Amino acid sequence: MLSSLHLVPTSPAIHSAARVAAPPLILALARVLSRTPHRLASHVPRAIHTSIPRLQPRLAIPPTSHHPPKIPGYHRPQTTNTHSPFFSSNQPPLGDLPSSTSSWRPPPPSSLDERPVLIIGAGSIGRRVALIWASNSRPVTLYDVSDDALKSATEYMTDNLGEYCAARGTHPGHVCTTSNIRVATTTGRHEGAPPPSCPAEETEIESGSKGPWLAIECLPENLSLKVDVLSLMEGYLPLDCILCSNSSSLMTSEMIKYGETELHYPERLLNTHYFIPPRNRMVEVMSSSKTNSKIFPFLTEQMQEVGLKPMVVPPGVQSPGFIFNRIWAACKRETLEVLSEGVARPEDVDVLFRDFFHAEKGPCERMDEVGLDTVYNVAKHEAERKGNLGSDEALKWLKQNYLDNGMKGEKTGHGLYTREQRQELKEKHRLEKWKEVEETEGA
Repeated sequence: MLSSLHLVPTSPAIHSAARVAAPPLILALARVLSRTPHRLASHVPRAIHTSIPRLQPRLAIPPTSHHPPKIPGYHRPQTTNTHSPFFSSNQPPLGDLPSSTSSWRPPPPSSLDERPVLIIGAGSIGRRVALIWASNSRPVTLYDVSDDALKSATEYMTDNLGEYCAARGTHPGHVCTTSNIRVATTTGRHEGAPPPSCPAEETEIESGSKGPWLAIECLPENLSLKVDVLSLMEGYLPLDCILCSNSSSLMTSEMIKYGETELHYPERLLNTHYFIPPRNRMVEVMSSSKTNSKIFPFLTEQMQEVGLKPMVVPPGVQSPGFIFNRIWAACKRETLEVLSEGVARPEDVDVLFRDFFHAEKGPCERMDEVGLDTVYNVAKHEAERKGNLGSDEALKWLKQNYLDNGMKGEKTGHGLYTREQRQELKEKHRLEKWKEVEETEGA
């Protein structure tokens, strides 16, 4: 599926959605080619749907600057990962890649308005990260193999991007959602499409298109999955594209080589841990232990331009869980213990937490926001890494009572709180904020 989100003033003269040609080679990872484009209006956000017929795959990959030339004597191993939802069969080789000896250079500043930020994974965090990067007139591509995830992300961007930009006094950028890996990694501003009368089959994705300058994976907390996808993506992305992991617990130093899979450009790789944007704009930044030192000042400057607040872990320091999550992990672990032992209900824990810390939300509501599946995976990885944390029974309780029943929190409707309870809490938070503003203005 390819859909395009472009926030523009409402007008009756909205052009027909662009058709994009089928890529030359369809991998198993792209289950669907081009299907439903969407365009959105900023003043009255809405989606315009236009269908595109299913296309036939091309037979060969034309020469492109995004595929390094073959190196005699070097053969990149094939990836065989049947456990990953991004792979439905063994992947064909992507082309031989040289071992990384080149030095990363920052892309020209003038190119950043044309080249998109690529978000890999359109889940609850990925779509939020996409909103932040698209809030300052920058193009963004949101890639996922799930049609449902892309549809949900489209609705989220429709409802929130225009309002967020209006509150900040900025202009929204062009957002493209796609399940086509070649579109995700080679297109620039997503413009220059053929007129509606031109058959989509006759349109080629320009081999010289400027690809993303920044790629951020926002996938589930599964080390094998993250390494597989990063390894696949680096073969398609431009050589100056920075590769980031939004993992909340896994260090990118663990992703450089995992099993038989090894990244070829570790100097482009680093951790950028977002929390729950756009409300939380802090980002923890940490090296992969091989990250090019020039990346840090360049990337933090770009983050600040879109309203993010980066906090860089000192070079040479590797911290599992980074900064905040090492502290937050203990809070989550004990909260789950209290719940699993029947000591208190989620609402009881949150009331105590809000009262003591004067916080808007408690740990149970926060875990529902992040996703109980993510909470489970992070805690499980932490227990495996550190051992003897005493959290096994609490994790077993969480899995049996919630995850096995499809209750993952806000993303599925029900979690530690039901959907109805969460709506009541949101209304309560809104009223409490209004009361605080009234008292302040009348003082």
